[in-house]
Amino acid sequence: MKSMPTQMTDPPKRPFAPFLPTRIRIRWRRHLVRGAAAFGVGLLVLGCAHRIAARSGPKSLPNLAIATAGGQQLWADVAWDDGWRVQTHVWTGHARLLDDGDVRRAWGSREACERGLRDRRAGGEAAAPRDQAVVILHGLWRTRDAMRDLKAAFEGAGYDVIDVCYPSTRRTIAEHAAEVAGLLDQLPGDDVEISFVTHSLGSLVVRDLLAREGDPWRERQRLGRAVFIAAPSSGAALANFGSRVPGALTIYGKPSREIAAGIADELPAPPLPFALIAACRGTEDGWNPLIPGDDDGVVGVAETALIGSSESLVVRGTHTFVMQDEGVVEAALGFVRDGSFPARE
Repeated sequence: MKSMPTQMTDPPKRPFAPFLPTRIRIRWRRHLVRGAAAFGVGLLVLGCAHRIAARSGPKSLPNLAIATAGGQQLWADVAWDDGWRVQTHVWTGHARLLDDGDVRRAWGSREACERGLRDRRAGGEAAAPRDQAVVILHGLWRTRDAMRDLKAAFEGAGYDVIDVCYPSTRRTIAEHAAEVAGLLDQLPGDDVEISFVTHSLGSLVVRDLLAREGDPWRERQRLGRAVFIAAPSSGAALANFGSRVPGALTIYGKPSREIAAGIADELPAPPLPFALIAACRGTEDGWNPLIPGDDDGVVGVAETALIGSSESLVVRGTHTFVMQDEGVVEAALGFVRDGSFPARE
């Protein structure tokens, strides 16, 4: 006697939100779909509007003076004067003019916002430029807020402080350097001594910047000194390791791929007196087992070395917070001001 074939049945599907009545579950699905569609359309319309704004011509658009975060990974400073700055958006290209409290005072095309910056100075609203300025550059995935202690120290010492906001993960080192060069080209005043204080990636941007030829600001201004904090001066083993992990360098952006490819060895040492500050754990193997020798968790102490430095200093700390260390802030200020680190007790 032949056995009857057994009919296979799929297990019952678990309904969406089974604790809710059927009618409400159906409505929820519809609302979710409609909400997602509305959100997508809204983003598309907003993006198109901002792209149109980027081409709005010499006049800025109607503006509400709203507070902003000051620019994170999607904004780049392209002009600066007396604490006010013009920024452009990475994706849409539209610009905005922020005051020294990060409140938006105008927006639209870059031309219109830069004109607003010049009109402010022409109207006598901007302070006269000082004869010494410090350009401060943050590191990869950081913002200028991470450098606030350094900014406060140099402002207290009488410097104009240009704490540059740049989208560190979105562009190459050369592209960042070109934008900083454009910002310096527009600085008011002549014969200003320009110094640099950087964290991590910022040092490579400055080295590329100073290797450029033909930038107008180099004819108008004087070079001061530079301090490179936790800089991958000769590359980074961690970036090399990341190059073998799928997706890692995509997360950390274009500069991380360049560091892994050896760009640090291609950039010349800067043509000005410079000092190096490294952070460490104070042990033979450091914080990170992927980095040879002592390290700050991201960059090895040996990787910060750069031939030609005037001073070098190693402090205990981590890569993320070393630029906020009180001793590091004092050392950076002392070197830019006097050409040497202050004596340490």
